[in-house]
Amino acid sequence: MKVKRTNKILQVMKSISDLGNVRIAAGWIHPGEAHADTKLTMAQLAQVMEYGAVTGKKTHIPPRPMLRFTARLKGKEWVKEAGELAQNVLNGKLKGAAAYETLGMLIADDIKGTMSNASLYKPNAPATVKKKGKNTPLIDTGALRDAVDYKVTVRHSK
Repeated sequence: MKVKRTNKILQVMKSISDLGNVRIAAGWIHPGEAHADTKLTMAQLAQVMEYGAVTGKKTHIPPRPMLRFTARLKGKEWVKEAGELAQNVLNGKLKGAAAYETLGMLIADDIKGTMSNASLYKPNAPATVKKKGKNTPLIDTGALRDAVDYKVTVRHSK
């Protein structure tokens, strides 16, 4: 039996090969992106929100682990989606790069959704509620949430 290599087979083989060479980063991926209301970058502010901080004798910011909560709440869904996307690559219905773009967008959207779910987090302090006019942990202007993005990069072989 002789196997004929067609362009379609070569395209699928290339897409399968691409699956192992790609990395998805999701979160605050734009270095130096400033937060308008603080002297922090978006990534620095996200770290303060994730792990909490003590900024003075009376000021304590409790941890609001949006990344860890998102991973815990959505991780199994991401694995399932990755499997379905990989299957579509194997079937030639999708290219590897498109699969990663889809997964990256899903993860970023899930982080934003978790940030918007106030019931997951310790409520804001009364003084913060008075200042903001609402009790929405992690959301003041929405700039931190809106800065969540994803990036797909190709790893270079050594």
